[in-house]
Amino acid sequence: MSCEDQHFHSHSHGGGHGDGDGDGHSHSHQHDHSHVAPIPTNISQSLLSKIDTVHLTALNLANQSDDLQKLFKSPEDKYKLKPVIKSDCDAQLIINIPFLNASVKLFSLILRTNGDKYCPKTIKLFKNDTEVDFDTVEGKKPAFVISHPQIGVMYNDDDDDIPEVLEEEGDFVEHYLPRHIFTGVQQLTIFIENIHNEEEEDESHLHYLEIRGEYTELNKDPVIALYESAANPADHKNLTAEEYTNNFTL
Repeated sequence: MSCEDQHFHSHSHGGGHGDGDGDGHSHSHQHDHSHVAPIPTNISQSLLSKIDTVHLTALNLANQSDDLQKLFKSPEDKYKLKPVIKSDCDAQLIINIPFLNASVKLFSLILRTNGDKYCPKTIKLFKNDTEVDFDTVEGKKPAFVISHPQIGVMYNDDDDDIPEVLEEEGDFVEHYLPRHIFTGVQQLTIFIENIHNEEEEDESHLHYLEIRGEYTELNKDPVIALYESAANPADHKNLTAEEYTNNFTL
């Protein structure tokens, strides 16, 4: 299938910025105008084990499909740069992330992207929508919009000295999400709409994606309750006055 066949749509634009604090991550709170300081998260809130990695899908992905699972790295592998997840025909990329038998409340997304010419800029999030594709995404209202700063790994494909591992905490950006919106999530869809350098480049690059939050296990088996539809006279003996008196005589 050609790029034109699988990815024919219009483009739109967005912008934003991020900031940082002392934990080593840059932070972004875009498009949430409540002016309430975000609640800090921690590694124990990672939802890595609750992502259904077998059923991850992506549209306009240049990589082989197995690479997509490697975007969700364990803490031990978080600094690995490869494989680089890349868009194909242009900078736009849709990633569908289902969760394993769980209803999730999302707290934040942590991204490690390219920080140079392939850096994502506008990222739209959709909740529990299984019909997001390039034919429909422009007409859908996202649950939340992230403005990703131009921060990340400064190595590109045309560099000959790309390391396997790069231990730079400042390359990671944590985007806090409105928790009241992202409750009851069973699938999260991420749409990278454009990049910072879109006039010259036509790819977006991702190195790492972490989702933090809390989850509630969904019950696989329905609870079956048996009720007596009607009383059976044979099962309910009527006591005579004498029997009643005898039963309650001390």
